[in-house]
Amino acid sequence: MKTIVRMLPCLLLAVSWAQAGTLAEAAARRQKLLPAGCIVTGELIGGQVSYAMAGKAPEAGEAKPEQIVFEIGSITKVFTGLLLAQAVVEKKVTLDTTIGGMLAGKVKFADPRVAAITLRQLATHTSGLPCLPENAIAGMAEDDPYANYDEKLLWSYLATAKLEGESPFAFGYSNLGMGLLGHLLGGVCQTSWDKAVVEKICLPLGMKDTAPQPEARLPRAMPHDGAKATKPWHMAALAGCGALRSTAADLMKFGEALLHPDQTPLKEAFALALKPQADAPSMGGQIGLGVLLGKFDGDATLHHDGGTGGFCSGLQVIPASGIVRVVLINSNALGGSEVIAGTTTVKPFDPATQKETSLPAEMLKQYPGLYELDRNSSFIVKLDGGNLYLKLTGQMFLRLFAKGPDRFFMKEVAAEVGFNRAEGAIRSVTLFQNGNEITAKLSAKPPPDYKLGSAKALQPYAGEYALMGMQKLTVSVKGRTLFAQMEGQPAAPVFETEADRFEYDVVQAALVFTRDDDKQINGLTLLQNGLTVPAPRVKTPSSAPKQ
Repeated sequence: MKTIVRMLPCLLLAVSWAQAGTLAEAAARRQKLLPAGCIVTGELIGGQVSYAMAGKAPEAGEAKPEQIVFEIGSITKVFTGLLLAQAVVEKKVTLDTTIGGMLAGKVKFADPRVAAITLRQLATHTSGLPCLPENAIAGMAEDDPYANYDEKLLWSYLATAKLEGESPFAFGYSNLGMGLLGHLLGGVCQTSWDKAVVEKICLPLGMKDTAPQPEARLPRAMPHDGAKATKPWHMAALAGCGALRSTAADLMKFGEALLHPDQTPLKEAFALALKPQADAPSMGGQIGLGVLLGKFDGDATLHHDGGTGGFCSGLQVIPASGIVRVVLINSNALGGSEVIAGTTTVKPFDPATQKETSLPAEMLKQYPGLYELDRNSSFIVKLDGGNLYLKLTGQMFLRLFAKGPDRFFMKEVAAEVGFNRAEGAIRSVTLFQNGNEITAKLSAKPPPDYKLGSAKALQPYAGEYALMGMQKLTVSVKGRTLFAQMEGQPAAPVFETEADRFEYDVVQAALVFTRDDDKQINGLTLLQNGLTVPAPRVKTPSSAPKQ
């Protein structure tokens, strides 16, 4: 029994580090933070391809780094988007084909807005669908959360689903939407998505070792949840959102195809897939069909990250300079884009050289609020104890230090934040990091009332808990934020909304801690999807003081 944390394509407020010239050097520096596993990189610069491994993968034997198979998670979405483009080229569907038309006689929709969702909207995360279906928990297997989510469960969800608001919807990252798209495209191709994506995309591009289940001739990297080996993931009806496995050599071929689409047998499909279709502000730019369009060091990029229970990955293509970067990690402790960011040529903000200044208390009161990037992502700015704090959805609170009116810097991250005014009033906030700028608009909605406790006040909650007496959930403290981590999944922050109650901001779920007669924490209850799951405390860190 576990909650599902969504597979994310990238994070905006990654922890900063020293610059490195090559991707291999960046990986070597970051690998030191991995409790287990390795980082395999592939980099094309100046027409030359190089591969490297930082760390060790004993299970790979004598295989070259580029020959080891990894789960690539959400990079799969780029393949599903390209499969849609190919189906359009073959005139089997159009981008404006609706799911209601495709599922006539199979699904009776309670909400006509769901039936009206188009294939374009599924491929661009603008369908209005949530990240995961409400009945996702019914498809879980131990350490394998998508394994049993089949067509029956998917059709059942669509029949009862109701959307909030009206189309067109803003970008809102959805594993459900892309998984549904893949499943529908399998039907369009009169086969399964698994076979269609291999036959129509991978093999024409010469990617013989890319599939949901590649042939066993190459070694597979062992997945790691922190320091512990965990299980690979498998997917059924939602495979199109993250089921592919691949090698650095094959992903390099895919990156080169993105660089020179006219030289591939899929040039018409690439032309359609790479055309901007919608804004994706939380991803740093726009989105084509599955592929994210952003900037890195000022140059336009094609990119996507991936993450599953024991793997993370990253793919970046910079057409103007002919660069392709591939990152494959058999651990959930480090994101692919975090490694790629280490190659930046932009000099990062150095917190040590920043000069802090004081702002009047009345001015500080102008900044707190909810600043929305898109439907699922936002910045929250909070004033606590006379200090400002900022967080991005899915991440911890970080303190802001003033360098002048409306301009702040961070010490944990090499980044700056600027508040933007119109007619004297704050209207938006801009994050400046790694040479990029990301702006979020101030919402009329109030921010969630998250309480910002001290590390000392949060420490008593830390420890290990056993959901239903079996599944381990580890609670830890980082800065002024509490993190909860299920086995086989990345750690996710939870935020206190009332005494002993902490809520997730990436899924609709909460942890309610329980106490014994001496008022000491002895367990917690997970609340998600109408379920109440108890978890007694089984381990307490020695550093946790009694209250």
